Amino acid sequence: MDKKDILLTIIAFLGWSWGIIQFIINRRLNKKDKKADRKYEAYSDYMKKADEIMSNVRSDPKMLYGISTEFMTIALRGNEDETNKALIKFNNELIDFVRRSTEPIMILKQELNALRLIVSNELSSKIEEFGLLANDFNTETQKTLNNISGNNSEKMISELKTLSQNSRWMRFESLNEEIIQLMRKEIGT
Repeated sequence: MDKKDILLTIIAFLGWSWGIIQFIINRRLNKKDKKADRKYEAYSDYMKKADEIMSNVRSDPKMLYGISTEFMTIALRGNEDETNKALIKFNNELIDFVRRSTEPIMILKQELNALRLIVSNELSSKIEEFGLLANDFNTETQKTLNNISGNNSEKMISELKTLSQNSRWMRFESLNEEIIQLMRKEIGT
C-alpha cells in the first residue's frame, strides 16, 4: 500500500467517524427537543386547566352568602314546615357548596400528579407540598362539616368562609406561582 492509499483510508475513516458523531449528536438533540416539547405541552395544559378552574371559582356569585341568605329569609317567616324544608335545602346546598369548593383543588392536584413523570426533583417536591396542602384543606373542611348542628350554625358558616382566607390558601397561591416559575425554567423560557 502506498502513501496515497493510506491517506485515502485515513480520510475515509475520519469522514465516516465524523458522520457517525454527527448522527449521534443530532439524535441526542432531537430527543432533548422532543422531551422539551412534551414538557411544554404538559405544562401548558396544566396552566390552561388551572386558569379555567380559577375563573370558574371566582365567577360563582352565589357561593355561601346566597345560600345562607335564602335560608334565613324562609326561617324567619316562622312557618315550621317551610323552615324544615328550607333547612333540608340549606343542608343540601351547603354540602354542594363544600364539594364545589374542594373540587378545584383536587382537580389541580390530579393534574400535577400527572406531571410527576416528567418533572425535576425540585418541581416534584413542590407538587408533593401542594398535595399535602390539598389533603389538609379537605380534612379541615370535613371537620367543619362534622361539627354541623343547630346550635353552632353561625360559627360553622364563619369557619367555612375563612377556609379560603387563611395562610394555607395564601400558600396555595404562592406555591402555584412557584410551580409555574419552575415549569418555565425547565422548558427554558
